[in-house]
Amino acid sequence: MMTYCIGIKTKEGLVFASDSRTNAGMDNVNIYSKMFSHDVGDRTIIIVTSGNLGTSQAVYKSIEKDLKNKAGPNLNTCKDFEQIAKYLGKLNIKHSSPDGINTDILTLGATFIVGGQIKGQPQEIYLVYPQGNFIRPADSKPYLVIGEVKYGKPILDRVITPSVKIGDASRCALISMDSTLKSDLTVGPPIDFAVYKKDTNKIASLKCLNTTDEDYAKVCNQWSDKVVKLFDTFPRFDWEI
Repeated sequence: MMTYCIGIKTKEGLVFASDSRTNAGMDNVNIYSKMFSHDVGDRTIIIVTSGNLGTSQAVYKSIEKDLKNKAGPNLNTCKDFEQIAKYLGKLNIKHSSPDGINTDILTLGATFIVGGQIKGQPQEIYLVYPQGNFIRPADSKPYLVIGEVKYGKPILDRVITPSVKIGDASRCALISMDSTLKSDLTVGPPIDFAVYKKDTNKIASLKCLNTTDEDYAKVCNQWSDKVVKLFDTFPRFDWEI
């Protein structure tokens, strides 16, 4: 499953975006959401995933089952986001080797970005690898990307800094996603898009956007138009005269 997912951490909050295309060949293209959100009580948690679809969906189903059964570790019993990342990593390993079959974890594994905030604690964002280990983003580049990252990453590198505003981060995420959609047929709409504002303990915006939706089209079309107009203003080479 090829996909593109983004997680951005700003001083004002968090931004997440993920596409919904699954691809098993040119004649087998489907739509499947890759975002999971848990907005209950003292905590807001958002997860996006890339990799083996069977593994990632099995992990999401286990999360839901653990929450329902209220037995053992679950998203509500983890005391902080490091524990949440560890919990997610263990589920990832478990479902990468179904029924104890000895498989290549890199083939059946999935990668996750998980972030949010627990009341009274700082907001966090983690990348969880197929092997179950995890990292935070660098302070100088406070964002994480997984999947088909090569087309959408350049705009993030230029715009996303520790001082970026959450609105600018949101617009940048949409432009990054649009750049990937235009260059990679394995990534496609609709786009799951979530914004969390710091210390609110509630998702500020959770939308499923098509490329024709106003929030998406207004930003991406204006960006495209401005880039073309700017390109026309560049100085000419001597040999063009």
